Amino acid sequence: MNIAAEFDWTKELENTVVKTLTTSFGLDFLLFKDKRGGDVDTVHNARQGVYASTTEEQKYQQRGDYDSAAYHKDSAYIERGQLDKERQQAGTLEDAYRQKPMAAHDKRDLDHVIAAKEIHHDAGRVLAGLEGMTLANTDSNFTSTHRSINRSKQDKPVEDFLVYLKTAIPAQEAGLQKQKERLAQLPRNTPAQQDKYRRLEDDIRGKENKLEQLKSVDPESMRKVDREARAAYETSVNKAYYTSSKFINATAVAAGKSGLMMGTRQMLGLVLAEVWFELREQFPRILEKVKSGFEFKAFIDLMTDTLKNIWERICTRFTDFLIQFKDGVFAGILSSVSTTILNIFATSQKMIVKLIREMWSSLVQAIKMIAFNPEKLSTVDLIKGVSNVLAVGVSTVVGTMLYSALVPVLNFPFGAELAAFISALSTGILTLGMQYFISHSGVMKKVWDALGTLDHSRTLEQFRAANAKLDIYLQELAQIEFNMDPWEMEEFASSLARQKSKFEKSLVLQKEIERRQIALPFAIGNHASTRKWLAGLAGQ
Repeated sequence: MNIAAEFDWTKELENTVVKTLTTSFGLDFLLFKDKRGGDVDTVHNARQGVYASTTEEQKYQQRGDYDSAAYHKDSAYIERGQLDKERQQAGTLEDAYRQKPMAAHDKRDLDHVIAAKEIHHDAGRVLAGLEGMTLANTDSNFTSTHRSINRSKQDKPVEDFLVYLKTAIPAQEAGLQKQKERLAQLPRNTPAQQDKYRRLEDDIRGKENKLEQLKSVDPESMRKVDREARAAYETSVNKAYYTSSKFINATAVAAGKSGLMMGTRQMLGLVLAEVWFELREQFPRILEKVKSGFEFKAFIDLMTDTLKNIWERICTRFTDFLIQFKDGVFAGILSSVSTTILNIFATSQKMIVKLIREMWSSLVQAIKMIAFNPEKLSTVDLIKGVSNVLAVGVSTVVGTMLYSALVPVLNFPFGAELAAFISALSTGILTLGMQYFISHSGVMKKVWDALGTLDHSRTLEQFRAANAKLDIYLQELAQIEFNMDPWEMEEFASSLARQKSKFEKSLVLQKEIERRQIALPFAIGNHASTRKWLAGLAGQ
């Protein structure tokens, strides 16, 4: 049998393309306004300057200027500075940037590991609604170090400061060398010359001391301090925002809206498809009836009948529409939540948002099939059905990517509509091709046959069928007149009852069968023969 010849490609392609046009490439772009970063603000996106709401963006723009004096006059900063001073005098204060104790005579500064200015201007901190002064002046963000290091670091992040040192140290060394050469050439004959010499000598000594401190910086130790400070900072920001009612409410609202729109898209798309299928079928008949002699009343009557047929067609499939709506709601909710989770770690592009939505549309149907198996399919048929559903999702994803590529190219009137049609057509062709391959190709048929041999549910069904036919066979056999003597029957039954093992019973049965020359359809004691006979019963 030629399956390809029996497969109505034209009709199936039309059905698939129409349904795709009325959902993914029609209503989708009317109902959903996809945007970069999704519909919920996240800390990651805010730091990239991507906001879902103008309110949060305005809050960041209105954060105010950085006031260094206010940050360094905070009571927490002053208290920690006093504590570290006492530790320095006691000889117990360690400079974590140099990984060495600070001497009592070292000039000490209390450094913000993450610069206070960086924290003030952090969009994530503003989104979380936290005070910059509080976050900057916490113990986890404090470390005392030599003044030369702190004042060279300024408001640079640690990595930037370490890069700065690679060029600053050689530059300072070169400058010192020039100053030393100049010092060697200075005369010291007059008091004025001697004073100039001493001032330059003091400047060189100060710069040498500063250079010595910069050289003593331990990059790995400094990075470790920075990692620990940033880990504590990120924990504070993320915990404050992602456990806040603001984020939870925004996520719930976005998921609810997405679910309702997705459900509406799926249901309304199928309704429109049914309307089109009915109109396509009825219009040629209407034209045929009115073309010979047009009468307005007759035309209205025909159109009224057509509309009634459409309504009946919709009513007949009303349950299917509700199921599609429910599945669409779940898919919309899950796609929205997935998009939000993605944007916690990376900023999603507009196309990614749609791809996630389309894949969830298919995944919900696949999960429902696997979890509930409403049609009670065998394992092989269930896998085949899930594969077909996922094929639709993959095809739609490819069509969506094609649409995104075509829209910028077809930038003329009705170009977007043409792009939608081409994408829907491509989706339809790919869907049918993949489904045909899954269901009818020789390669996949071998796969399904191989899985069928491992399908225990199918084996169970076969044995149930065989058992049912065996019952019928035994009933018919019981009606056969064996013409046995009652005493012989009683003796045979007693002999059978006296045997203790199955093997002994089988010997009695075999002896009786041979004595009465009963022809059996299988060989006694041969398991392969018995299985072959049972399989034959199941296949009849």
